[in-house]
Amino acid sequence: MSQNWLRHFEIRLTNKNGDVITLSDFKATFQISWFNLSTETRIADIKIYNLSDDTSNKILGTEYNKIELVAGYDGLADTVSASQAGIATSVPAGKEGQTGGQNFGTIFNGEIVFSLKGRENPTDTYIRIQAEDSHQAFVYATISQTISAGWGPVDYHLALMKSFNEYGVVAGNIPEMPEIKFPRAKTMFGSTRHYMDNLAAMCDARWMLVDGKVEMYKENEHNGNPVVVLNSQTGLIGMPQQTIGNGINVRCLINPNITVNGLIQLDQKSVYQAALNENDVAMSRGRVTTETVDGNIYQSGILSQPSSIATDGVYIVNGIVYTGDTRGQAWYMDLMCYARGDQTLRSQASLNVG
Repeated sequence: MSQNWLRHFEIRLTNKNGDVITLSDFKATFQISWFNLSTETRIADIKIYNLSDDTSNKILGTEYNKIELVAGYDGLADTVSASQAGIATSVPAGKEGQTGGQNFGTIFNGEIVFSLKGRENPTDTYIRIQAEDSHQAFVYATISQTISAGWGPVDYHLALMKSFNEYGVVAGNIPEMPEIKFPRAKTMFGSTRHYMDNLAAMCDARWMLVDGKVEMYKENEHNGNPVVVLNSQTGLIGMPQQTIGNGINVRCLINPNITVNGLIQLDQKSVYQAALNENDVAMSRGRVTTETVDGNIYQSGILSQPSSIATDGVYIVNGIVYTGDTRGQAWYMDLMCYARGDQTLRSQASLNVG
């Protein structure tokens, strides 16, 4: 059973020389947004209360330029390997089979973009920090290069990574790329991330910047980490909610083992089903029934499909919003998930949720 009792929280600030200070006993609040998108990176909004003038001035004076948040609970988390959950996957050697992961860890690592000092009341002051994962690479990485005739997606990827490397960003997950060659040279001039969008579309994949890495995954591909089991005993809050077009929404206690493109496992009977919209009810030609296709449950005969429910309870995480208050009750994650092979989340609007 996951041991969700004593909260664990640290803020690590790093300066340009690599020196680190750790803050762990202060009141702090935070919200972090992380979605499987290339149009924005992870963004954190953090308030740290009643710091000394010396520490406050170092943050406001740009001496410290990087911030890391470590959160969760002291104890172990409940996880199962992908194979134990009945999922076929290719996982790096030595990683498969690891279960019972640490229940605290890094939930954000990024660059400080903006900071200010404020006052909550006559006695409490705060430093507010707004930070972004891989900010410099996301905003400033550009490419000016021509790839010679006969290039393929692998050559394209290597050229783009050289541009990102200049900002300390390296390659993360790389999906299988199509084995095609183009007869004409390709000239690139502009923002590297825009060309990454083009490469990802060519590979039928999506990409994002995470922890200084370019992570690219195909649809329904996951990151190979152990599956996190969520129920009332392991941090699930309330009931998972089925939506129309925005996946299955889940709230749980903060658990760093849950990541975007990672897997969670729910009891599919616990998912609170969404009602149909009025147009679908009015236009239905009889009783709407459910059917199971490739392990996912759908409603038949309607246009606006509620997001499918997985019969095995395993979902891929597509977005996370963390909310925390070290002196308050808020200490949870809101997840947007979808069943593997779900055909109801193909619209661009749903991919841009959040």
